[in-house]
Amino acid sequence: MAKQLEDVVDEIVVSDLVILGGGLAGCIAGIRAAEKNIGVVIVEKAAIRRSGEAGRGMDHYPSIAHPRINGISAEEYGQKRADDCEGLANSKQSILTVKGALKIIPVLESLGVKLREEDGTFKMIAGRFGGGLTRRKDEKKLGTAGDFILYRGADLKLRLSSEVRKRKIRVYERTMMTGLITENERVLGATAVNVRNGKFLLFVAKAFLLATGGAQSRMYDYPFGTFPNNLFTGYSNPPGVGTGHIAAYRAGARLTNLEFVSVAINSLGWSPSPQGAVFCGNMQNTRGEDLFQKYRQIRQKEKGGGFSPWVRYTFMPSMSEPEIERDVIRYYWDSVPEEAEWYGAYMAANETPYVLKMTLQRGGLRKTPYELYPWLRGIIRSFGGVMRDQNGESSLKGLFVAGDVEGGGVPYGSAGALYWGYRIADHLAESLSGVETPLLGNGQREQIELEKKRVYAPLTVEDGVNPLELEDLVRKIMSYHVGVKRVEPRLNRALELLGLIKEKYVPRISAKSHHELMRAIEVQDIVELCDLHVRTSLIRTETRIPPYHYRVDYPQQDDASWRKNIVVRNMSGKMSYTLTTIE
Repeated sequence: MAKQLEDVVDEIVVSDLVILGGGLAGCIAGIRAAEKNIGVVIVEKAAIRRSGEAGRGMDHYPSIAHPRINGISAEEYGQKRADDCEGLANSKQSILTVKGALKIIPVLESLGVKLREEDGTFKMIAGRFGGGLTRRKDEKKLGTAGDFILYRGADLKLRLSSEVRKRKIRVYERTMMTGLITENERVLGATAVNVRNGKFLLFVAKAFLLATGGAQSRMYDYPFGTFPNNLFTGYSNPPGVGTGHIAAYRAGARLTNLEFVSVAINSLGWSPSPQGAVFCGNMQNTRGEDLFQKYRQIRQKEKGGGFSPWVRYTFMPSMSEPEIERDVIRYYWDSVPEEAEWYGAYMAANETPYVLKMTLQRGGLRKTPYELYPWLRGIIRSFGGVMRDQNGESSLKGLFVAGDVEGGGVPYGSAGALYWGYRIADHLAESLSGVETPLLGNGQREQIELEKKRVYAPLTVEDGVNPLELEDLVRKIMSYHVGVKRVEPRLNRALELLGLIKEKYVPRISAKSHHELMRAIEVQDIVELCDLHVRTSLIRTETRIPPYHYRVDYPQQDDASWRKNIVVRNMSGKMSYTLTTIE
């Protein structure tokens, strides 16, 4: 194999397991696989010390449900979370995630992550999802809600990456995966480019774990920043552009729920989401009305639900005339428990310490009203992405999926990423026994050559299109023509413009360095993912879980026709789709 490909790639790396992405899922999977004597390689676009969604630290561990802890069973909470997704989430995997979340706690503690207080107890805070309502002290029950552990997770990634190094796991940092190499719907290899020295690498393995993170950072315009800073400003992980989604799609994997947009609430002109506000703050309009109380009956009538209930309150009572467009919405703290400020400080200190610093400079959390605005990000993590089975394997043999790149599950964040990375490693310890390292033939050589040509093409273009300028254009198109209030003519216009960009602009993308080459590859992935996002938005002719998918021309939820997943795959270069129901 080496002779066959030595004139195409700069380096060939062979291992039992190649992990694409060094975030929470990738690191924990690598550690567990090494414990099971599996040869492991981790490929990471940044550096595993601070990469991924948890790179800046973590302040809470979600999805705690156990009868002896909070009177809620894993089955109850897992099913509730699946139901919150209006029939489009995998209930079995949801229950598995809740059960598995507790199993990871001792694993993290063995690495020195401090989840307990000095007296050995957990600092718990009521969950934010039960029926879509924030629980307060005077309310005994608001439906099934999983609780959170507040913990000192500022060094979480530091400890995970340190353990990766201790176990002598091979790590290729500053190395961006670009594509998957297949044969008969089985993944045999993956290509990558080093964004520092420009080397083109080929990874060959018995199995691959796709853990490249979500795609909810760079698909929509961020209107409160100037170019090019606006491209990398926001709450989520800026490197997460959906490269794993698109690589899997190009290889023929099945993806689902790509039509739903991630909507967040940020504080205008101040900082990202005010820590603790979503747990304890009052969301009020200028008349002093508490939105949580004002629209309480509507939410209960709808049986709660939704990914981020506090986002949905700003769009009450209807999507056609949302509160957020008619008034100034703020978080206020004057009537909430005093410990709210303590919660905010605790969380900010472990995840976004600069928010804590700025808050203290302004007199503290309780003296700082936050004006809110909705911000569109991209595909909802752990919900829209690559489908997997109960063992974590995608529709392509040998390709496993963990973390935010997964589709068809529910957005569980760190607990889901850690558990599935760990679970998949255990599964591979059994299933890889006796499996031979694949041999790549002429068909794979042709795929590698085509991928190399695509990847390095921008370096050959002089005075072409700047990748950052093109990304800015694409994201403005998405915000104006797609956004929250979707209607068929504008969606069709978005497809028309994206088609023009793919035909006229993408071939003219220019890169003057290997770092710019990374941006050139990223914007191509963004364009492709936006195209899938718009196409699936057009297909779903109903409204479901607004504001995440709202069709102005089809404002009602249609369970008879659309309580189904849109599953897409690449067929000879064109998107095909099927409608299915997952449990």
